[in-house]
Amino acid sequence: MKWLLPIAVVMCACGGGNKPTKTSTPEPLPEPKTVADKIVALLPHGAQIVVELDLARLRANPVIGETLTKALAAPFDLPKDVPVPALAVADVMVFAAYGVGTSSAATIAVIASSHDVPDATRLPVADLYAMGPGEWIRQLEARAALSLGTTPVRAPPELLKLRDRSMPAKAPGASVRVTARLPFDARVALAKDSGLESAPAQLSIWADVVDDFALIMDADAVDPGEKVTKQATARLERLIRVALRSLAEEPKLRALGLSSSLGRARLAAGGSWIRTIIVVGPSHLKRVVDRAKTFLAEGSP
Repeated sequence: MKWLLPIAVVMCACGGGNKPTKTSTPEPLPEPKTVADKIVALLPHGAQIVVELDLARLRANPVIGETLTKALAAPFDLPKDVPVPALAVADVMVFAAYGVGTSSAATIAVIASSHDVPDATRLPVADLYAMGPGEWIRQLEARAALSLGTTPVRAPPELLKLRDRSMPAKAPGASVRVTARLPFDARVALAKDSGLESAPAQLSIWADVVDDFALIMDADAVDPGEKVTKQATARLERLIRVALRSLAEEPKLRALGLSSSLGRARLAAGGSWIRTIIVVGPSHLKRVVDRAKTFLAEGSP
C-alpha cells in the first residue's frame, strides 16, 4: 500500500516595487541513524515495496524475544523469496521489491549481521550482506562503495516521508516497517495474489513490541494528485475491513488467539487516508506467546 510526494514551497515578498522574491530552500535530508535507516539509504531508487525487520530489537524484547529466537531458528513456512537461513543470524533485514506485477519484477534483501550469511554477497560496508539478482546486487555494491566516500547516499525524500508517516512521534523505535508506493500494475498484481478487490496506491506501516504489541497502518484511497472523494475513501475502508476479517480467519492466527485483536482494530479517516490501529495488550500478548511456546515444543509450524 502507498503514500506521499514532496511539496516545493515558494514564498514571495509582500507589496510592490522591486522587492526580491524569496525562495525557500528544501530541508536537508536527515542523516541515517539506525541500521535500517542506513540500509534503506543504500537501496537502488525505484523500490515499490520496502519491508524492514529489526530482528535484534525483537530478540531483545523480554516478552517475545526467547520464543521468537527459537521460531527463527526452526524451519517454517515463508514466502519463497525470504531467505530462511539468514533470519537466524540477521540483526536487521530489509526487503525491497521492484517492478511488482511486471515481467521485470525483482526482490532484493539486505541483511545486517555480525555473522557470515549463507549464500549472500558481502557488501563493502561493515556487516552488511545482500541477496538477489546479480544486476541488483551490483547496484547495491556501487551505492555502498559511494557511501564510504564523501558522496552522500540518501533514499528518495518521498520514500522517507511516506516511511515516517505511520510512526508515532514519541515511539522508541520500530520492530517492523512497511513502505509501499504502488503503480497500477503492482496494485492489480497484489489484488490478484491477495484475493481482495483492489490494493491502495500508498501504504505506511509501523509496528513495535514493548510489553504490548501495537501496529499502525496508513493507507491512501487515491493516487497522489487525484481528487479525494467520499466514495474512494469508503471503498478503501471496506477493503481494509474485509482484509482484517480474512486475516482473523487464518488458522495460525486463530490458534495464537490473535483474531480478537484484529476484530477490535480501530479505523479512522482523514482526507484520502485511512488509519488502522491494532493493539495486543500485555496480558493478551503473554497468552499469545505462551501458545506459541506450546506449538514450538510440539513441533507445530
